[in-house]
Amino acid sequence: MSDSIFGNEAPKYWERNLPVIPVSGKAPIQSGWQGNLGGIPNDEKQKELVATFREKNIGLLLGVPIGDEKILAAADVDDDRLTKFTLHLLGLNRAERKAILAGKRGKKGATIFVRAPKSLKNTVIQGKSGLGNIDFLATGKMTVMPPSIHPDTGRPYEVHGKPLLEVDFSELPEITEHQIKLLKATIGSEYAIVIITGKATHDAGVALAAVLVRAAATDDEIVQIFTGLLPDGYEGNTLLELRGWIESARDKNFDAGGEQTNSLTAAIVTLALNSSMVLFNDGDGTAFATLPHLGQSVAIRVGSSSFSLWLRHLAHNALERPVSSGPLREAAATLEAIALFDHESQPVHARIAGNKKGVVIDLGTANGSVVEVNQTGWQVGQRASHKFVRGAGFEALPVPQHGGDLGALQTFLSLDDHNYRLLIAFLINALNPEGPYFILLVEGEQGSGKSFVCEIIKRIIDPNKAMRLRLPDKPQDLMIQAKEYRLLIFDNASGMKAEMSDALCALATGGGIAVRKLYSDGDLYVMSYCRPFAVNGISGYANRPDLMERAIPIKLSPMPERGRRTEAELLAEFDKLLPGILGALYAAVSYAIRNYDTIEPPRNLRMADAARWVAAAEIGLDEKPGVIIDAIAQAQHEFVVERVQDDPLFMRLRALTRRGPFQGYIGDLFAELVDNQNRAFEKGLPQTPSNLSNQLNRMKPAMAKAGVTVEFLGKDRRGKKIRIFSAPDDSGPPKF
Repeated sequence: MSDSIFGNEAPKYWERNLPVIPVSGKAPIQSGWQGNLGGIPNDEKQKELVATFREKNIGLLLGVPIGDEKILAAADVDDDRLTKFTLHLLGLNRAERKAILAGKRGKKGATIFVRAPKSLKNTVIQGKSGLGNIDFLATGKMTVMPPSIHPDTGRPYEVHGKPLLEVDFSELPEITEHQIKLLKATIGSEYAIVIITGKATHDAGVALAAVLVRAAATDDEIVQIFTGLLPDGYEGNTLLELRGWIESARDKNFDAGGEQTNSLTAAIVTLALNSSMVLFNDGDGTAFATLPHLGQSVAIRVGSSSFSLWLRHLAHNALERPVSSGPLREAAATLEAIALFDHESQPVHARIAGNKKGVVIDLGTANGSVVEVNQTGWQVGQRASHKFVRGAGFEALPVPQHGGDLGALQTFLSLDDHNYRLLIAFLINALNPEGPYFILLVEGEQGSGKSFVCEIIKRIIDPNKAMRLRLPDKPQDLMIQAKEYRLLIFDNASGMKAEMSDALCALATGGGIAVRKLYSDGDLYVMSYCRPFAVNGISGYANRPDLMERAIPIKLSPMPERGRRTEAELLAEFDKLLPGILGALYAAVSYAIRNYDTIEPPRNLRMADAARWVAAAEIGLDEKPGVIIDAIAQAQHEFVVERVQDDPLFMRLRALTRRGPFQGYIGDLFAELVDNQNRAFEKGLPQTPSNLSNQLNRMKPAMAKAGVTVEFLGKDRRGKKIRIFSAPDDSGPPKF
């Protein structure tokens, strides 16, 4: 076999989805060999590698995922005196073995394969007083596999335990950061070598027991460590006396007193790291954890009160006593630092995740259930590929039902066909994980039910205790709300500053703001989000063209006084309808996923990407192609024309151009528009020629829809030239 090691063995590893490379002695032959961890080569490449490197040694790449958020790693023990000790700590030399030993031997020591968290870094644990090292090999490392020939001995590497290819990876021992810490504490002390010799072990044993108690080792862990260190055939009293040494160390507060705060903090950190909690960060400076009782999909901010409560409960159960706030705060801060600097970054989502190929919706249940939507339909399940954060007031969605009818929503809200299509367009757009998003503007007289309609939308997409919010005054407050909620509902808006209008446009299409973290420093904190949202009010709160051209405007008629029901009665009825409505809505999103790549983006709307997603779903709504998009275009046109006709500048321009087109300089136009007698400015009119130029440029598309065309003709020494003219009054409405 020695003359065809790679040729014979490599296909066996590839069949088990394990990446291997050709090796000369102990050195990889190919440059950039770490890149092979990304996947198994195709059949053609496999044949090429086997033919070229048939006689070479074979090396296994470590760090490959093996399920349950774990990777394949190895403990490389380069000192025979430490092999038994390592096996004991991993539970492989005990009477009741819970894992399978799979490893290999070379010239000295042994290599033991383990399951490790993805966050495990390549670690060298250095032995003290002449002891060798234990290397933990993870992502980016390679180990030479049997029956490769050892370059020093000239003999094949030997299998230690069971061959790796014959092992169920879930049965391999699992290494934790706590165990690595105990390994460091043990072989990094000058006492381990004394225990290994088995001579004069009393004083060294007392000292090592204290070291391990301080390292937060349990009594059983300390016994296993000593058992692994003592030589075979040892006949002394160390193990008989060990329990007393441990008890003495605990009585002297090595684990909680004297250095009590630090030791207690370390113990809490160790407890957390040894739990099923998984730390990570969002790549933007925030640390998160998934907790055992919430499943692997739900992310909790490490700095939050929820995480602190879980940590306090964990510590109380393990230590069987209350824990003060000081060590808890320090433990949480330590875990936060570990998450930020030692663990991987993953995106964190609010309620909805995915892309144009698939949508995942957090139902908000205690076990982390999600709805997975793809091009074939939707189903309820549990998966850990996406992490969801649940903001303040987060509430659960009901489990959706197949076979529902969106028409039930139209009937329930008493909407005409036009407004129903607009509402459905917004709901489908809001379930696009990536945006951009149409802005839903709901207007109506007092008593038209605009707030109730918006609350129903919130209950469908992102239910929360805070169903309705007030429109904030500052963009930074808007972004803070966007951080907490997937869908925002701004209730009873009565006006909107230009700054806030621009911020809302940025929120709908993906943008953010940068603010100082603290008044005492110059660091900036960037808040950037893309969120769907709705604003309701009586009328006139939105009048800037940029916002209007991103909007889906809905106008509601007053509800009749007779036959009105209470809101509680209506919500009780809606709760019965909601599972079917959700099922039908998710089915429509499945059509959007299926058709998105093949459908032509609508060209008659500014928000073409948002409109394309909606258009892709139309076939699943029993609507003729283009009907919903035309409804949006018509509503936008009517809304923009109505708003711009109330603008003072537009009214002046229309009156001016009824006598004929205006052509001249901006300064001349400014003089025409302003009262030449007292130079008084009407509210809404620009106050300088420069302001006039900017306002015309901003309002140009909106005024064109209302029949006034603005053309900029260039610039010379006197200023900008402009031409403005009106369309004939009988030109008719545009076609959609």
